[in-house]
Amino acid sequence: MRAASIGTGLIAPACLLLAAPAANTFAGGLDTYAGGAVVAWLPEEFVLGGAIPLGANFDFPGNPFVPVFNAGPFPLYDPATLTPTRFVMAAASNDNGDGSWSVSFEVLTVDGSAFILPDTPMQVPTKCCGIQDVTDFVIDLGNGYDFPGFPVDGCDIEGDTDAEYLIDVEYYFERLDGTLNVEFGETTGPYLRPEGFCFAWGYAVADAVVMNRAGYIATFTPIVDPPPGCPPKCPDLDGDCVVGGADLSILLGAWGTPNPAADLTGDGTVGGADLSILLGGWGDCK
Repeated sequence: MRAASIGTGLIAPACLLLAAPAANTFAGGLDTYAGGAVVAWLPEEFVLGGAIPLGANFDFPGNPFVPVFNAGPFPLYDPATLTPTRFVMAAASNDNGDGSWSVSFEVLTVDGSAFILPDTPMQVPTKCCGIQDVTDFVIDLGNGYDFPGFPVDGCDIEGDTDAEYLIDVEYYFERLDGTLNVEFGETTGPYLRPEGFCFAWGYAVADAVVMNRAGYIATFTPIVDPPPGCPPKCPDLDGDCVVGGADLSILLGAWGTPNPAADLTGDGTVGGADLSILLGGWGDCK
């Protein structure tokens, strides 16, 4: 959830989710999702100790809104009373065309008020440790938080969901005075599950009392193992794993020098011993 150390600065917004493209359609139909906002106790980084939902969106009787990716904002309801809250959320996903995929999620107040108000509950009951003081305001895409009726439903991702991904994340929030705070980080983790891409982020309470819009943009790329290099003893000098005329030219050009790129013996001088090694390995050594 909340990163331990990432850079901070005031910059222009990278994107606005409310100006979203057409809804995603997959083989199973429209890509819907669950999401919400809570006040939470995080006893340590990335560990949710307890939370109280301030608004959630899920398919309960009386809620006509089923959120769809790239379809604009959706109201958040109080999961206890089934009444609308001050919050709306929106999510978008985009295939970047280079093997990576970006998912955006944003929560904001419709009346421009702060996320946390004087009457917001600031203590959370927990299973482990009794009543605890709230530490964070958390926005959640798809995790469900184990609340009854709040399903786990994230963003459907085309491709190999069993792969390991490097995830670059931009987190941002807007203050009541209109200034924007943006932070960056990267991580890996099991965020792609059968239910889709699920992710949450916590904003410090001290910030949440003066902000009314927050979100993140996560761009993840499959981690691909590099191709195997040349065999350890291959006397190739130009990197093509074939010992030939190009390598001989490199060695002769470095003759008599300590050039480490052509010193195959490692004795500090390019000479006859290095030439013997190169000629002994002549040909394809892949």
